[in-house]
Amino acid sequence: GLAVTKPYVEPVKREMAPLLLRGLELTLEDGLTPVLVEASLGRDRLRRDGTGFVTRRSAERFSAADLRQIADSAPERLSPNVLLRPVVEAALWPTVAYVAGPGELGYLPDAAPLYRALDVTPQTPVPRWSGMLVEGRVDRVLEKHGLKLEDFAGPPGEVERRLVRDQLPEDVTEALEGLQRDLRTSYGRLSGGVTQVDPTLERTVESARNAALAGMKEIEKKLVSALKRTSDSLVSQLSRTRAALYPEGEPQERVLTYPSMAIRYGPALLDALMDEVARGTAGS
Repeated sequence: GLAVTKPYVEPVKREMAPLLLRGLELTLEDGLTPVLVEASLGRDRLRRDGTGFVTRRSAERFSAADLRQIADSAPERLSPNVLLRPVVEAALWPTVAYVAGPGELGYLPDAAPLYRALDVTPQTPVPRWSGMLVEGRVDRVLEKHGLKLEDFAGPPGEVERRLVRDQLPEDVTEALEGLQRDLRTSYGRLSGGVTQVDPTLERTVESARNAALAGMKEIEKKLVSALKRTSDSLVSQLSRTRAALYPEGEPQERVLTYPSMAIRYGPALLDALMDEVARGTAGS
C-alpha cells in the first residue's frame, strides 16, 4: 500500500521537464532561476543572461534551444532547486497533505510565488510529529537555571554568556548600563547642536558615538570572559546540555539514533517514546 518514487529516474525526469522549462522564466530574489542543469562542475543553478542562460559556478552558456534539447533528449540533466521542488511534486503527484519536517515546511512560504506562477495547487502542509529526548541530567540543568529547550537553539555560547553576565556585580552592571544611556543621550544632544553649526560633522559625531559604545561593549565582553574563566563548572555544564539537546548544532533527530539511546536506557525506551507519540498526537 506504499508507493515510492525515485525522482531522478528517467521517466519521472521526463514528466518534470515541461515544468522545469517553464521555471526558467522565473527569477528568484538571488537573481537566479529555480532550475539547475548538470554541467561541468555538477549540478549548477542557471541565471538568465540576455536571451540565454549562464550557470552560476562554471559560467557555461546555454541558449533556450539548448535547454529545450536537453529536456527532450537528456531530461535527467535538469532538476528543480529547493523552492521549485515541492511545486513540481505537487504538479506530478497531487496530494491530500504534505507531511514534512520543520526545514521543509520553512521553504513552503518562500515557494508560494512559484506555485502561483506555474498555476499549481499547493499541498496542504502538515507538520510531522517531532520530539526531543530530555534526559534527567539535562532536565535538572534547565530547572536549576530557569532555561527552556529553545534557549539552546541559538548560536553556541549565547546561553553561557548570558548566564555568566548575570553574575556580574550589581554595581558594575548598573554602571555599564548608566554609561551607555549617558553616551547615547549626550551624543544625541551633541549631534543636534553640531548640525546647526556644520551639518557635515554629523557623521563624525556618529562615528565617535559608535566607537564609544563599542568601547563599552568591549569592557563588558572582557568582564564576561574573566568571569567565564572562573565559572568553568557552569560553562561546562551548559556546553554538555547544548550537546545533548542540539548535537553538532543540529536537531537531535538529525544526529542521534535510537540505538545510541537504547544502549544507555534499554529497550523500554522505545515503549516510552511510543507512549509520548500517542500522547502528543491524541488530539490531532
